[in-house]
Amino acid sequence: MILRAKYALLEAGEVRRDVRLEVDGARIVSITSGFKPSAPRADIDLGNAVLMPGLVNAHAHLELEFTAGQIDQHDDFLGWLQQIRDMKAGRGNRGTEYPAQSISELLACGCTAVVDHYTTAMDFEALRMAGLRYLPLREYFQFNNHSPDKEQLRALSAGGFAPHAPYTASIEVCRSCRELADESDTPLSTHLAEIPAEIAFVRDGRDPQVEELLRRAGAWDESWRGTGMSPIAWFAQEGILNRRSFAVHANYPQPGDHEILQASGATVVFCPSTHAYFGHPEHPIASYLAAGIPVALGTDSLASNSSLSPLHEAQQVRRSYPQVRAEQVFAAVTQAGLNALGAERELGSLEPGRLADLAAYQLDGDPGPDFAALFDAVLAKGQAALTMVGGKLRHAALGSGLTLSGAA
Repeated sequence: MILRAKYALLEAGEVRRDVRLEVDGARIVSITSGFKPSAPRADIDLGNAVLMPGLVNAHAHLELEFTAGQIDQHDDFLGWLQQIRDMKAGRGNRGTEYPAQSISELLACGCTAVVDHYTTAMDFEALRMAGLRYLPLREYFQFNNHSPDKEQLRALSAGGFAPHAPYTASIEVCRSCRELADESDTPLSTHLAEIPAEIAFVRDGRDPQVEELLRRAGAWDESWRGTGMSPIAWFAQEGILNRRSFAVHANYPQPGDHEILQASGATVVFCPSTHAYFGHPEHPIASYLAAGIPVALGTDSLASNSSLSPLHEAQQVRRSYPQVRAEQVFAAVTQAGLNALGAERELGSLEPGRLADLAAYQLDGDPGPDFAALFDAVLAKGQAALTMVGGKLRHAALGSGLTLSGAA
């Protein structure tokens, strides 16, 4: 199959013009640029469009699709978390088993991979058949569990492991998750340094809101005394963080945490819309990037965001963090999460030999070959003309006039 487009963003900072990209089976076999009258006719001629690697949503909670528009608590994070727990309990401890609208939105924006935290039963077979590269990570709590059964933890997981946070999962549960993730060659993901209450609770051993949350969950630990450390420093010391780890949010790093994160190789996941939803101060994304810490973007859930599109999050960063370059934002939605996934040699750029996970966006006008201008035009478009995963078309905006003959 041959795709043709006026432009391609091959990777961060690299633009090609008049591109012909050939796919054979699941992989890209060639990319050429420049007009050649003798070249074979393209199977899909996108015309005035941009080709780019498929987007990666590095953090989502798809089971919370049912909460969209239903949450009335966001000035108090722990109150918000309790409201979600109460809503799940009211549904018989069930979330959305097959989040059809979320999957449709992800594919329509050009997203080809999603890292999902879940706690309730989901239709994993249907999710895997939907076309996305879908990685479900089972979220674990049990703050007062100091003797976790590893086999039981393993049995609960449909894909990988995600101790919820340092204030909701015991360090023994977290260590067990790290061991299980290493054994199964999957990433570990955890919410880390997300709220000031977490910092105080982990360091000093006390925070009344966290204690109340744990008591209501039946998970309070009377022996808890605090660590004297930041959550990031504690998890690094305990071996939870390495290059196969996602440190989600990381809103409140403490002195020395940048160096610890950089040494660990962990990937920070920034969720800009959720960050704004809770009114956190400016995120340290720029200082993380300056320290050489990889930063990927995620959407969190529809309980704190109106969209699951990585393009929406990238727009937020471009608008609110002008010191972060377009190339860095592009990498955050295409490449930065791949080390933790172990997929950095297979995905994230358009080059021969890579898996054919890609998206195309039709342009309104011609912004020219400047990388930032083209990427901003993609963000303004917001929707993909087509999305391909492993060489298979998973979304095509047929109303756009694309010719798909011979491309099935």
